[in-house]
Amino acid sequence: VDKIVADEMAGCIDCTDPGAEPGSADPISAMPVPVPSAVPPAAVTAAEAVQIAPLAVERPAWELLQQGLQPTLCERPEVRHWRQRYLGRPENFSARLAEFAPLLDYVSREVAARELPMQFALIPMVESSYYGFPARGSGPAGIWQLMPATARALGLRVDGNHDDRLDPVRSTHAALNYLGQLHIQFGADANLSLAAYNAGDGRLQRALSASASDDPRQAPLPRTTLQYLDKVEALSCLFKRPEDSGWSLPPLPPPSRLEIVVLPFNADAVQLAGALGLPEDSFRRYNGAMRGPQTRSAGHAWLVPAQRIQETARVTPDQVAAEPSQLVDAPRPAVHVVRSGDNLWTLARRYGLRLDDLRRWNGLRPNSVLAIGQRLKLAP
Repeated sequence: VDKIVADEMAGCIDCTDPGAEPGSADPISAMPVPVPSAVPPAAVTAAEAVQIAPLAVERPAWELLQQGLQPTLCERPEVRHWRQRYLGRPENFSARLAEFAPLLDYVSREVAARELPMQFALIPMVESSYYGFPARGSGPAGIWQLMPATARALGLRVDGNHDDRLDPVRSTHAALNYLGQLHIQFGADANLSLAAYNAGDGRLQRALSASASDDPRQAPLPRTTLQYLDKVEALSCLFKRPEDSGWSLPPLPPPSRLEIVVLPFNADAVQLAGALGLPEDSFRRYNGAMRGPQTRSAGHAWLVPAQRIQETARVTPDQVAAEPSQLVDAPRPAVHVVRSGDNLWTLARRYGLRLDDLRRWNGLRPNSVLAIGQRLKLAP
């Protein structure tokens, strides 16, 4: 995956669970929960017709970011370092940004609707470059790189083949709830909230108690947390005045912007992408690379580009039903016969397999090309 400077994007470098800091208070149960701008994922229920839930904020991400971001440390040496690392070649930075601009736009509008600091919309850039990475073992996952314990405490389901952290709507709803709580807990200070998200609120409280300053950069915090603050500041500088660094914001045409659509029947991500005439890879990126089966139940909140909103009203259950091999309770076949449009990545997720295992069992290399009719082993 082409990330923006791969090692810079792993915000949870020490894999500290920000919601499970030893000895810390439980902000999740103690703080009020902000009201989301769209249909809360946990409250979405099936209806008789397709529902479209427009976000409360219509202004595009570029306008929201440039108006909301107020960086003050752009010339700080550490911030200049990260500005240069992120930017690299300006044209490449713009091109990579264009790939996840619709998701950044969605998150920015949710942040604005909750009246939270716009720096929070940059967190997934630092954490994952807006790629919904599955977890490795008990590590973080999704665009927000939430740890399992934090995700469960925030109401997300993380078990077996199901991981709500990989769902941008649900994970964003949960992450912004958590950030909203931290924002209240730390006196509406954006930098303190960011530091708490990365290091844990308990660790931050102890560091501030040991410091004579309320500035997290002056507190005895881990180096990774201080870098985290510098990365967000660097991105804020780049978005606030892109012309100063010789790059330009990529186009974000209205038809590509994402809206929430709720279907009243079960639907498979791959089948729905085909029914809407959307590229499978980008559609699944908007809607989470789930482990295992790709079918979502009736009432699921899908992110659909505005240009395809009307088509969703004409989708029928038969068009988007999962194939038997994709159902959760169906036994996994021993062999898959390759058809047009298949690739190893989608097959691995369809059957709940590790990509490396699927390659190894079939003697394939990362650059191997599948042929229609080819038989792939789905077990050793």
